[in-house]
Amino acid sequence: MSPASRHILSFAAYAAIRHPTPYLVEVEHDGSHLVLLGGHHSSDPADPIFGHIEAAFSRLSPTFAMHEGTPPAAEPDREIAIRRHGEAGLVRHLAARTGIGTASMDIPLAEEARLLRQKIGPRDALVFLVVRQLASFNRKTARMDFDAYFGEFFETIAPALQLVIDWPLIEAAHARLLGRPLVAAEVTGLETNPMRDDLPTQRIARWSNRRRDEYMLRRLLAAVREHHRLLATVGVTHAVMLEPALRAGISMRE
Repeated sequence: MSPASRHILSFAAYAAIRHPTPYLVEVEHDGSHLVLLGGHHSSDPADPIFGHIEAAFSRLSPTFAMHEGTPPAAEPDREIAIRRHGEAGLVRHLAARTGIGTASMDIPLAEEARLLRQKIGPRDALVFLVVRQLASFNRKTARMDFDAYFGEFFETIAPALQLVIDWPLIEAAHARLLGRPLVAAEVTGLETNPMRDDLPTQRIARWSNRRRDEYMLRRLLAAVREHHRLLATVGVTHAVMLEPALRAGISMRE
């Protein structure tokens, strides 16, 4: 853990804060300029969050951009990029249009799966990861092949979880952990909301988000050292919780 990590807000501290959404964190140091935009997750091209991302991109004219989650394909069409991949899709679309590089600042999915397996066991980790991915899939406004989407997802996490994954295994593990049947089409982000404490998957999300925040902090601080103008987008909770650690981490370089 880096020294700056201790400045990441606790969930209790975050819960006491009232903040706008989107939430902008701007840090300038030694010729570098970071803009971190925290927003809610969406795949609706008409959602105002995408206008905010585009405005920040235009104002900063970044030399590099970062996003949350697994890197998506760079789609040539704005609407398709958003409908398929949400905020990360728009970041990749804008970067491709302007010829700059991009990267995820998030912990790689396979590595997160490995850490979760070690912490809570493979089946509980599987339920958490699948429920979170179902919420993401259900948010998408583009029609996507369910079996192909989750087939690729399972291929990514199965080696790290050391499981042969199929839906009967997931359904049995879900019923054991959450005490109810899995209805894939009805899963929302509520099941993995780290600010709630009603479900096991919410408590797992709290542990996972802390590991992800620590990883994101290291990635952002390294990127600020390498790029003059850096734009990054992330969920608003991450942005607010990371802000004091980012400022502390950058000041430690002085």
